[in-house]
Amino acid sequence: MLHNTITSFNNSSIPEQMNQNLSNQLQPNYQLMLKESINRFLTEYRNGATNFTDFSLIFSRTLHSTPDPPIPIVWFYSALEFHTNRLGMGKEASGTSVMAVKGLFQLLVSCSDGSVSMKRIGVLGPLVFEICRLMAHEKEVMKSEIEGLVEGVVSYCSIFCMKSEVEVLGGDGIVVLEKDFVDLIPVWLVGCDDGSREFGVGDCLKGFFPLVSDQIRKRIEMGCEVGYLAGVVMFEALLLKLCLIFDAGITLEEKEKKLQASSAQIMTGFQNFYFLDTLFRMMLEPALPVISLLGSENEVLLKEVMYNSVMMMDYSFINGQAGVSLYANSLKDFAINWLFVAELAIQSARENGDQGKATSYVNAFCRSCIPIQLINWVTSQSGIDRKIGRPYVSSPIDLIKWLLVVEDHGLVIFGCGIAKHRAKAFLFTSRTEYMPPVVKPHFLNSTHGGSVADRVCGGDVEMHDTVDTRSLSGDDKMNTATPTDGTRKRKEGIEDDTKAQLKYMRCQFHENSVRENSLIFRQQ
Repeated sequence: MLHNTITSFNNSSIPEQMNQNLSNQLQPNYQLMLKESINRFLTEYRNGATNFTDFSLIFSRTLHSTPDPPIPIVWFYSALEFHTNRLGMGKEASGTSVMAVKGLFQLLVSCSDGSVSMKRIGVLGPLVFEICRLMAHEKEVMKSEIEGLVEGVVSYCSIFCMKSEVEVLGGDGIVVLEKDFVDLIPVWLVGCDDGSREFGVGDCLKGFFPLVSDQIRKRIEMGCEVGYLAGVVMFEALLLKLCLIFDAGITLEEKEKKLQASSAQIMTGFQNFYFLDTLFRMMLEPALPVISLLGSENEVLLKEVMYNSVMMMDYSFINGQAGVSLYANSLKDFAINWLFVAELAIQSARENGDQGKATSYVNAFCRSCIPIQLINWVTSQSGIDRKIGRPYVSSPIDLIKWLLVVEDHGLVIFGCGIAKHRAKAFLFTSRTEYMPPVVKPHFLNSTHGGSVADRVCGGDVEMHDTVDTRSLSGDDKMNTATPTDGTRKRKEGIEDDTKAQLKYMRCQFHENSVRENSLIFRQQ
């Protein structure tokens, strides 16, 4: 009976009682209904159907009777409405594409009105896809119209990032999208081909999420948290906003300033763990996936701008996002990816001959609270602090070297995958350890109150010379003189006169501070 009802959606009328019964069946067990509906829709579309009003009526009732409908139901219903509107307007009418996309924006917002913040952002996935399609294929569309759409998405995401809360299902766990939800993506891609070609899952995901990497798409395919999907949407919105600046018809210097200002503003507005996690992962890719929109030269400029924004951002807000503090491994991986991005940013600045920028990045690294959070997490692990010393940290490569030493002592940090290979590769390619001393930190008295991490986030690293402090590894060229009158004098070991001297920052972490600042990384 259920199957017969689905396949007859093109009938001119649907009995009222049947609609109600179908709506009731959809709420607890919508997956089977949705799967059959998707197959039927694709068949009808390829057969030339242009009006899906009767079919969408079934799903409309489900949406209106469910306070917080699942994202797959919202996406399928909005696809039915979008295609009906787009095809009904006729392609020959001027501006029909952008009008249909504007209508899609309003529909997606209204359908997720009762949802939590990250879900409200994640549900905009089809909208971002359609905006990407407009930018790539609808050259005749007025640029101001597309800018308005992108600005609307960015503003909407910023609002709900500020309102984000712990997104749990029944208080027991994070809301997760089952991997089956990718089955409905072909419904959105029908307008991008001749209607006859079959899409594989990988092709569908690449077409629907064109501005992220295969690695991120694979995570979506396997089933992901709603927050993860929201992070992808926010990252794509960021790229779209920045890409539009390249068409502004301004000088290179003006363009770079505008890119810098917009990038910093958006990243500050998107103060969200999931967004930053996606951002860091994408910054580790060889190139951002915007070459088809901008060309390779502009892609390089865009990545340099984003390096600057990543390095200059204040990350102290991460401590307050309790929704992710339950996942120690996620936060550890987040911190390590930021560490890798910091190293790449410094390398890139030096390769471009911009010593001033490289210096500012090293300073930003030393001021950031992320390294100290990562170190505190490591030293809080049972017994590990008795096997290793407290590290000297003056650059990303110093911390990477120390973490590799720690992993050799049995604590899994990088694992055996890509991250560990990347960490080892940095040891051979980095030149940041030869940078001259640039940081002049204040020596703070720990009795003034507040944790070490709090003071680091404020801009200064607390440093004390203690007996149990020693260097990262045997590779560090530093010797320690005999203590005199309670103090310790240091001298640099230099292989030859041609190499710049390196003065390491000495970070000492008291046990109380370690316990306080490691809570965010606590193990399960």
